[in-house]
Order: sequence, then C-alpha cells, then structure tokens
Amino acid sequence: MKWRPGEPAPGDMVRVQIGSIFHYGIYAGDDRIIAFGLPPVPQYADAPDRFLVVETDMDVFCVGRIPEIAILDRAERKKRIPPDKTVRLAKERLGTDGYHLIRNNCEHFAYECVFGEKKSEQEEAVFRMWNARPVLNVYLGEADRFTLDFPVPPEREREINACSDPAMRQARIANWALLRRAAKHCFSLDADELRFVRQKNGGWSCDRFPFSFSHADGLCCVAVSNAPVGVDLETLEGFSRRSAAEKLDKLRKRCFSAAEQSAYPETVEGFLACWTRKEAIFKASKKRAFFPAGTDSLTDSVVTFQLSEPRAPIVSVFGPNTAFTRFFVADENGIRPIGGEPMKF
Repeated sequence: MKWRPGEPAPGDMVRVQIGSIFHYGIYAGDDRIIAFGLPPVPQYADAPDRFLVVETDMDVFCVGRIPEIAILDRAERKKRIPPDKTVRLAKERLGTDGYHLIRNNCEHFAYECVFGEKKSEQEEAVFRMWNARPVLNVYLGEADRFTLDFPVPPEREREINACSDPAMRQARIANWALLRRAAKHCFSLDADELRFVRQKNGGWSCDRFPFSFSHADGLCCVAVSNAPVGVDLETLEGFSRRSAAEKLDKLRKRCFSAAEQSAYPETVEGFLACWTRKEAIFKASKKRAFFPAGTDSLTDSVVTFQLSEPRAPIVSVFGPNTAFTRFFVADENGIRPIGGEPMKF
C-alpha cells in the first residue's frame, strides 16, 4: 500500500497527517468522510462525539491538511471489500464507541471497513518500540499461595506430580503459576498465547520471552525479560539454618576465587551474594552442569539486591538488561512493586 494526494472515490481509505500521527477515514462520496473519532486537534477536544464513529465533511476531517489516498497493490485489491460495501459498513458503524488510542483507533476502523480485519501500522510501530525497550522484571511470592491454575506442558506436569517432596512440588507449582502472572503483567500475554519447549539442559524456554526460575525456603521467584536472563534467590534464615559457619568457610575456599574471597564480606550475606550471582549466571547460560569455582561472579552483568520483602531475600539477576531490573510481589491481592537496596562489592 502506498499513499498519495488526489481526489478520493467512494470507498477509498484516506488519511491526513496531524503532527506525528495520521488520522484515517473512509470517503463516502459527496465530500463526506466517515471516521472513528474527530481529528485530534484542540478545537475538538471537548466535542461530545470526539471518540465516536462520525460522518463529517472533508474540511472537518482534514483540518487544513492535504488528504492522502491509499493506493492498493494487486494483492490488496484482490483482498479488499467492494467499495460500495465499504461505505455501507462504515455507515453502519456511525455512533458506535469503544475507541482506544492503541488497540481500537481510526486506523483499525478504516482497515476493517476496507479489508474486513483490524490493523494499525501505527499500533504495530508502537508495539515494536515498546517491545524493543529493555525489560527485566522479577516477581516473587510465597509458594503456598499458588495453585497450578493454567496448563503447563504435559511432560512438566508429570514431573511436578511425580515429585515426592511436598515442599519442592509446591515450589514448582508456584513458579509456573507465577510465570503466568508475570507474562500477563509484563507483556500482556495470556496463558494460551505461551508455548514452551524443553531445552537440552533439561530446562524450559518460552517462544515469547526469556525467563528464569528460582525458589528457596518457601519463596519462589521468576524473572522475565526480552533478553537472556538468569535469577537466583536465597533467604538468610533458611540458609543459616541449613549451613554451619565452618561449612561456609570450606565452600568459600573451594568455590570462590581469590578475587571473590577478597570482594565479599565473610558473612552469610556476603556468601549468599556471591553464590546467587554464580547461580544466576549459570541459569542464563543454559548449560547442563554448574561449576561454581569456574563462574566469575564479579562481572558487571549481574546485580544483587537485598529486598525489603517478602522475608528480605537476597536476589541476584544476570543479563544485559539488569540496569532496568524491577521487583514485584504477587499474592491473592494482585501484583505490587517492592523496593530493595543493591548490594555493593
């Protein structure tokens, strides 16, 4: 489809440029235009029919601009609705509302009258820009508050059901339930729009966005991004309960480089910061085996936070978008943002 100035014929799609956007309509003949909404200019800001399908004359539609006519290519001409029916469809919509700047605008209306389906190049451009922005959201929740409330891959469901450890089974359920909420909250994607594939390393990937799971001591989290991502969390009380000080000292000497032993304080918090950073890097790599001694945690591509809630976990996130990391808590009341201080090393 191309656009050029000219005299429209009934059933033609026409547009005028107003600032950085285009206003679209259908030419109905006799110098009349049918459009979804009045032109987005100050003189119509308070008009009662501003966001209704309206019929106006060309002067009102063009607001002093030069109109352009859609010149259809061969494939589009075969696909288009006959011009007289296009005009009839447009007139049948007069007075209807439901306008939405992104999802149901004047361009959607014009395309639907001409081709029988909604389309907006302006909407697609907005979403391309939106999807290109750096995104890295981390969602946390108490594992016992979730149920498996959407279909997961059958193989994964069998693995979950076969898990003999009740706490581990519930954590796996919670991770997938949390992933569904994250997809909706971050990318406006419903569960039935997601497709999952088992990876060679035994993990799972989604066709719409990268994600990473973690869970510990009844907490679960999922990181979602539009770039590779890995996440790991630990809780202080749970880890302190499981690991004696002498064990941590042995692990430091065996798994941390000299630079890491120097960079992190000899505390539980320092140990967990380094360990979760290594785990987050490993998860993003999609490798089969984790070798902590061979994983450099001091890279700038990983960030570590001690969050304010729930239960003040230490969370590390790895990926190219870590500068844009945001944290949220999900529970029965919905999703809300939470704060946390980045740990410095």
